[in-house]
Amino acid sequence: MKANLPEKNFFDSFYIWFNKEKREEYYSTPMYTYKTETKTDHENRLMTISYNKKAKIEKGEDGLKYPGNMYFPYVEKFGMFLLRFLNAKLENFETAYETFFFAYGFEILKEIDENYTFELKGKYSTHEEYINEVTKSYNDLQYQIQNIQDEMKDFVDYVYNINDKEELREYTHSQRFAVYLIKHKGQAFLYNKNDNIIKDSYSNKYLEFMGDSEEKLLQKLKENSMLVSMIDTHQSNDLSAICYAVLEELVKTTNNPIKKCQNCGMYFIPNSRLDEIYCDYPKPDGKTCREKGAMEAYNERLKQNKALAEYRRLYQLKSMAVGRNKDNKQMKKDFDKWKKDAKDRVNKLKHGVLTEDEVYEWLINNR
Repeated sequence: MKANLPEKNFFDSFYIWFNKEKREEYYSTPMYTYKTETKTDHENRLMTISYNKKAKIEKGEDGLKYPGNMYFPYVEKFGMFLLRFLNAKLENFETAYETFFFAYGFEILKEIDENYTFELKGKYSTHEEYINEVTKSYNDLQYQIQNIQDEMKDFVDYVYNINDKEELREYTHSQRFAVYLIKHKGQAFLYNKNDNIIKDSYSNKYLEFMGDSEEKLLQKLKENSMLVSMIDTHQSNDLSAICYAVLEELVKTTNNPIKKCQNCGMYFIPNSRLDEIYCDYPKPDGKTCREKGAMEAYNERLKQNKALAEYRRLYQLKSMAVGRNKDNKQMKKDFDKWKKDAKDRVNKLKHGVLTEDEVYEWLINNR
């Protein structure tokens, strides 16, 4: 199913909507002044942003403009807007831009301060002048943005019981969500004011089903025994309103909780298993905490299991010896045979066919 927007007038605002079945969220923002690496899926009319390359902020107007990028929105995993904001580094303009605003734009700050303005066209004669001005704009709003982040962290911590408070354990995410809205007011009390919900209607499904005849479409709906999915759109220039809208949608539509990575402390949503404790965000070294966690667990098993530790030690020694003697074909042949036999015994150890002592003894005798 393609991500369509209701047939409404388009404004220089931030739009976000969700596909519950695909567990995806789509957003559209006026990328007048931002430069990112993007990939376009023309068949499904979607764009993805590459997070592996450092984004740049420039004074140009490259890219799709309204209403064009409404029909080629950006797609991410369900909940990523909120997660990225919770994890954003807001210490200064550069870190805030690199971890959050380069993807979502500055339009979502317009409702924070009525005096906030951001000229998009023709005001700046040089790139340096533009950077200086936008940095000043961020610095003027930084304290308010950080307050919103702190409040959202408090909200998420309460809803998902991040700190494992005993008095909250017996209640569901949705129950905690409702209580927080009622009792903890703050920005949460007012967020609906700046969230313009555009109701979906079947009339905007033309592009999705224009290739089907009326009879074929009727038959499709009959065979599927369901109606075409309806997707409401949130339109807002209020950062807090968008965060609360995403959190509400997560609470209503998914059983996967928001958690904090036990390695780096970043907020994440488990991909498959609810007991996941490490995030899958790539770190500067290219590895994720989940990969690092798996490696640490493996190393810990090595320490506790003398057979696995000996296998690893011998493997490294033999591999290095073969590498130093590349012309010795017999040594390479012997190593390949040893590797095959040793790996077979290690697998049998892992499945309980052989004991730790049996494998260790074989390794000692076949050094």
